[in-house]
Amino acid sequence: MFFVGPAGYPPGSKGALQAVENVRKLNLNALELQFGRSVNLSVERSRELAPRARELGVALSCHAPYYINFNSDEENRAKSEERLLSSLRSADAMDARIVVVHAASYMGRSPEEATVAVIRSLKRIRRTVVDEGLRPAIGLETMGKTGSWGTYEEIAEVMAEVEGVEPVPDFAHIHARGQGCLRTEEDFRAALEKAMDLHPGRLHCHYSGIEYNAKGEKRHLPLESKEPDFALLRNVLPRSGRDFTIICESPDPSGDAVLMRRMLE
Repeated sequence: MFFVGPAGYPPGSKGALQAVENVRKLNLNALELQFGRSVNLSVERSRELAPRARELGVALSCHAPYYINFNSDEENRAKSEERLLSSLRSADAMDARIVVVHAASYMGRSPEEATVAVIRSLKRIRRTVVDEGLRPAIGLETMGKTGSWGTYEEIAEVMAEVEGVEPVPDFAHIHARGQGCLRTEEDFRAALEKAMDLHPGRLHCHYSGIEYNAKGEKRHLPLESKEPDFALLRNVLPRSGRDFTIICESPDPSGDAVLMRRMLE
């Protein structure tokens, strides 16, 4: 089954509850709440979303604040860990399945050193997650800039050391970091199978068009840019056997999510 929806509230939504209802009105069945600068939805308010989302059949996820870098100095690392924990607490209260996170930048260190730092932070976070009984998975997003931590190989290293972690393939980021590497169905199949091999369950994905340069991602583009072409991914997605959530991160996430949903029907 495919769960498709926008990153952020659909236009005209006054609050998270109305956003869930507006997603359903668009014939979409997923919504990723964006905690861009901070976790702006308390645990108490998050609890109000769960019954309505279940009633409407809308799958919820969350994106942790962008101000997270586990490969930083001690003060910022501690703040990053708390930001992800706050996201997980709100996500748990709304019955969201996963919290997506941009885990780190290299900051002049080697990829190996950054991976060690990510593992250390996530192990600390997981101890609190277990103690508090928090249910959402931690989703490590593939990143689009060459200076950002988050290749499939790096994510796999973390998953080998930390439980409760999943890959989140962002196909626009993969395309940008690979200098336009997703051009054929075989390209998409290979990228998809890497994630499916890492995680056998429901796969959470991001999609949009993207502009890039030698350093990777510059900015997200509409679906119509075909950079990369969503039709190629559509053609290789398995139609049975597992579930996929596809969150649209284009400049028009709701409108393009509707287009993606139609293409998948």
